[in-house]
Amino acid sequence: MARLKCLIIFIFCTLDVIIGYQRDPTPYRDSDCPEGAAIGLGVNNGRLIPDGAFWASSSQNSRNPARGRLDEASGSWTANVMDANQWLAIDLGREYIITKVATQGRQGAGEYVTEYNIAFSSDRSTWRFYTNEFGIREMFHGNIDSQNTRIRTLKYPVIARYVKFHPSRWVMRISMRVEVFGCVYAPDVGRFDGNSRIYYRLSDLNPPPSTLSDTIKLRFKTSEQNGILMYADGNQGDFIALQLDKGNLIFSIDLGSTQLRRGTTIKTGGSLLDDTQWHDVIIKRNRTSVTLIVDRLETRFETEGLFYRLNLDKKIYIGGVPSFNLNGIQVKYNFQGCLDSVRFNNIHMIRDARNNYNGFVMEGAAGVSDPWNCKMESPIPVTFPVYDSFIKKKKGDDNVLTTKVKFDFRTHDEDGILLYHTTEAKDEITVFLDQNGYVNYRLTTSSNLKIEDIVRNTNLNEVTRSFSDGLWHRFSIEINPSMVNVTVDRNSKVSMRNLDFRAGSDYYLGGADVGIGFRGCMREISIDDQPVDLNALGVSEMVGVQIGTCGLLDRCTPNPCENDGICDQDWETFRCDCQNSGYTGEVCHRSAYYLSCDMFKMYTSNEVAEQTIIDPDGSGPLKPFKVTCSGKAEIDKEVITEVSHDSEELITVNGYQAPNFYERKLTYDGDINGLTCCDRESIFLRTETDVLLPKLQDICQNREVHVFTDGSVASTSPYFAWWVGRTYQPMYFWGGSAPGSGKCECGLGENGCAGGKTTCNCDSGLNTTDEGAIKHKDYLPIMELHFGDTGTATDDKIGYHRVGKLTCRGDDLLDNVITFRKADATIQLATFEAEPSGDIWFQFKTTATDGVMVHQTGDPDFVKVALANGNTVQFSYDVGNGIQVLEYKSTNALNNNQWHTVHIEKNRKQAWLRVDNSKEQSNTEGIGEITRTLDLSGYLTIGATVEDRNGFVGCMRGLRVNGALQDLWGLVHRHAVTYGVSKGCIGKCSSSPCLNGGTCIEGYSGYTCDCAYTPWRGWNCGREVGVNLLKNYMVQYTFDQYQGLSATDFMNIRVGFTTRLPQGILMQLRDETNTEYISLEINNAGGVKFAVDVGSERDEVNTPNHGISYANGQQHEVKMWRTGTNGQTVHIMVDNYPKSSKTMGTRFSDNILDKPKYLFVGNNDSTTNVRGFEGCIYRMEIDNVYPLKRAFQDPRPSFIKIIPDDIKVREDMCGYEEITVSPDPIEKRPLRGGQLIEVTFPTPQPGLTDEERAGLGAGLALFFLLLVALIALGVFYCRQKGDYETKEAKGADLADNADVAVVFNQTGVPDITKRQEWFM
Repeated sequence: MARLKCLIIFIFCTLDVIIGYQRDPTPYRDSDCPEGAAIGLGVNNGRLIPDGAFWASSSQNSRNPARGRLDEASGSWTANVMDANQWLAIDLGREYIITKVATQGRQGAGEYVTEYNIAFSSDRSTWRFYTNEFGIREMFHGNIDSQNTRIRTLKYPVIARYVKFHPSRWVMRISMRVEVFGCVYAPDVGRFDGNSRIYYRLSDLNPPPSTLSDTIKLRFKTSEQNGILMYADGNQGDFIALQLDKGNLIFSIDLGSTQLRRGTTIKTGGSLLDDTQWHDVIIKRNRTSVTLIVDRLETRFETEGLFYRLNLDKKIYIGGVPSFNLNGIQVKYNFQGCLDSVRFNNIHMIRDARNNYNGFVMEGAAGVSDPWNCKMESPIPVTFPVYDSFIKKKKGDDNVLTTKVKFDFRTHDEDGILLYHTTEAKDEITVFLDQNGYVNYRLTTSSNLKIEDIVRNTNLNEVTRSFSDGLWHRFSIEINPSMVNVTVDRNSKVSMRNLDFRAGSDYYLGGADVGIGFRGCMREISIDDQPVDLNALGVSEMVGVQIGTCGLLDRCTPNPCENDGICDQDWETFRCDCQNSGYTGEVCHRSAYYLSCDMFKMYTSNEVAEQTIIDPDGSGPLKPFKVTCSGKAEIDKEVITEVSHDSEELITVNGYQAPNFYERKLTYDGDINGLTCCDRESIFLRTETDVLLPKLQDICQNREVHVFTDGSVASTSPYFAWWVGRTYQPMYFWGGSAPGSGKCECGLGENGCAGGKTTCNCDSGLNTTDEGAIKHKDYLPIMELHFGDTGTATDDKIGYHRVGKLTCRGDDLLDNVITFRKADATIQLATFEAEPSGDIWFQFKTTATDGVMVHQTGDPDFVKVALANGNTVQFSYDVGNGIQVLEYKSTNALNNNQWHTVHIEKNRKQAWLRVDNSKEQSNTEGIGEITRTLDLSGYLTIGATVEDRNGFVGCMRGLRVNGALQDLWGLVHRHAVTYGVSKGCIGKCSSSPCLNGGTCIEGYSGYTCDCAYTPWRGWNCGREVGVNLLKNYMVQYTFDQYQGLSATDFMNIRVGFTTRLPQGILMQLRDETNTEYISLEINNAGGVKFAVDVGSERDEVNTPNHGISYANGQQHEVKMWRTGTNGQTVHIMVDNYPKSSKTMGTRFSDNILDKPKYLFVGNNDSTTNVRGFEGCIYRMEIDNVYPLKRAFQDPRPSFIKIIPDDIKVREDMCGYEEITVSPDPIEKRPLRGGQLIEVTFPTPQPGLTDEERAGLGAGLALFFLLLVALIALGVFYCRQKGDYETKEAKGADLADNADVAVVFNQTGVPDITKRQEWFM
């Protein structure tokens, strides 16, 4: 039945879009190392890279790091300690563009690494891990055995001299052999001091650039948080700007702006970039689509505005600009640091400026010595990864009156001790971060003098006063006899005191054992103006710290919290505040609201109108919005959804005379613009009777809808009023009329409009009204109203308008339903992208106990959703750290043939499962450095496993992947998938295959008929159960207190019979003392009588005489039922003949048989054979008892007797044949694509030797000779022998003549053609 589903339009806009980022595994092709140019860099060659270039965390004897070369025959590098802190490092001798790595295990030993990380460096002191496009450490899948090579391609190349392999998973032992592939790197370096810059005059190009696509590529390193890296603009206002702002890389672009719509787009692409490390930047633009890549971290976005060309015709700058008063500039500092290989499309900025090419100018370089070399010293950082990490520095000259400590620090933690120092006199200095991220210091002397204060960030340009913002902050403390001075950046606190303080010898950086330690990074540490050499510290002086790298990660850039969630972080993880986003979950991915009013009402108890918020595309891009829901489908109350707007009240229009002079734009609750982007050819709008009902009312006083001049329509502007829908076209028809009519509802009626007009009532010039419902969904919702002819301030013309709510009847959200009939039927969809987050939502209905509903695999990742044991939904997955299972076990059956909702989500922090509205099940992950996300490949398989096994049989609807509705119904409708699937939820029971009142138990792949409450049996309850009796045969039931009939039963009897004798008991119910009975018998006249004797008086009811004897050998069925108080009125009917009824009367105070003990069929144990029934009794039913079915069940109950025995008294169908149903046609599973391989007779391998060819030829020749000989022998033996065969034909002595003997012989001449010759 067709219904209106307007809100589903929101979904249609995203049918072909999988919401969320889809990972593209295609490697980036660097022009400096194109595809095919990368070579092995000689790790496996001792002549190119010597043994001394290898070193490791630990190694076993005879398995030193130099044995870690690829294809090393004498073994491999094997770590001496089996933990995740081991590594193997190589010095490549110079910088290379590294594109691939290869690994092996220890050959023949079964030892290999299955997962590893890669770190790289240009100076051997500072290291960075290779991260993926989500900013997460890339986990490379290693080997699956110990001998074969596994090559892994880096999606984005890195430039490095030193490479480290960090095994994280292994088999047996950590054993590796490696090789690195890449190309020689030739740098183009320029050094900038904040005053120098390079520019190129784009105006010199002819014509100046006006591009549809651009590529920007550069590298930089700096210790400053702010600076302008690149800038270019044009005379039309277009510009691009690349800037550092507080260590974040900001890219701004404007392809053109107008007064109504600005084109400036600003995106952040990286953070913590002021660490004096090289950072790689790639920007790719294609029209309005831009990808910003910073150290492999991808940010994809669409530019604002209406334009798609970049017009730059002034100058392009790198390193800075001459003035900060330029469009797009938001920092007021030029760049200080090094730039390398800067390219804008085909312009090589540094190379061509160094070569003094025309148009390239280097400005302000006078203060920079050798500007074409990068001579920056990179301070060595140290990482404090855990609370117990600390550095203990002992100073030689203690007992001095002054002490100074300086260092840079950065952290995201809001607690932790930065510095602790104690003296021999028990004076203590403690510097720590408090819960607000402020720097606190406390000095306590032995004389109980306490000095303490808090340093806050007072920089007005900062968004926070906290120092736990992840940026580098410079800390210093100086203590002398007259003061304590603590400074953080430019924020100082000075306490002027007279102090008797003498410094001690031990300084602790980090927590030591005095409290919660600092987690973060430090650099440039000095004590009393003496730099601390970190590499010179001993093992006892460094506890749990990591020298040479800053392990701090900015987990909030880019923001992992989706849908405008607010990100907060510490050292280990991040947290999302989703409170005001309308979404929920660890990363604000899932909508916090129901998909539709239908679902909202499904979980409420009434059908009255209620206000709520719905989100029709779930985790998709469209935002939730307010609606009013009424109705409830479960009680057959149509669900109605109403969307409000700002024009529902009566609005006066006066003084707008000219057409289109008055304009009213409607603002709906929520982002109603989603209604304008749908595809009207979408298969989900397949019904043609859907109706939208925003009711429009137009009240007029002496004004017109149409412009009339002397009775005719004007030729220029024929209308004073119109409205605009989602097609943004003027609509001239009004409520109740049809598109293209240009009329109101009255204009289509037989009586016409007021004043004799044929268009609208308002055209009559009278005080009247036009109103009606606009039901044409292709143009709705109403976006604008335009009116005129409402006069001036001096006349009496006036108008009013009111637009009703946008009303949607029904709900199409769950109409995308299919049935899986076969356990190996599947539908394949696009890869499920769950990096960094993804969710799947669907509803299912089944009677099966087990079945896989969703499955997809990767290497080795997988995700699977399955039903188990009929009451459990399992969400299992593997992201490389072993199989994890979330399951929800219901107290009630989930295979109860009712709809159940399943929603799963996997993100970088959590796996999550919810079934219906039950308690959420979750598994928290992503704590610490290693964060694993789902990396899947191939197809998302629906209905079974990817191997087409263990499938789900039942119905599925509303499948959504990352908010996008998957068109399963359309795939089946278009015959893209045919095997084992059907449109809609249509089970086998829909055709009512069970006969005679049997209950059909749905199986979807089949069905089962429950015949328990019928007198029939058989597969589909089509087999009669009867018994053929003689007069002395009978079936006897004995009832006890635990089973059988009660005193209030025996109100209905049904018995079929066939007989030729006009007397006999069909059935009789009797008490134990044989004083009361109820009996149904064939009477002497061939009719049927019902007799009752329950103690007061005997009475009976006979069938009327229709002139027919039922003892005629034909099948008859008698029915008896009792009505009235205590069943006093008895009705009896045979076949379709008129019934006989009788009320027993008031003399029967009790007409119910109490304590029934026996039930007899055919006879009883107290009568002679005269009353015995002879014939066939079948289809016997006494209320809820089916005596004959129970009598012939196997095994037979002990309370049933068959007399004389079950050899003579057997089950019989009484002349009926069992009714069967034709089986379903056989479906053949289509073959999957791929090459067919012959596995029975393998083809011989090529490359046979001459001897093998000769032997094969001789064998074939001999075979053919033998075959010819056998054929010749067979021909000779079977040749035609004619009539001269001497064998005598047996049977010839029985023939009348010789010709007949030859023709009809039994043996002797079987091979002679049997001929006859007749002489006429």
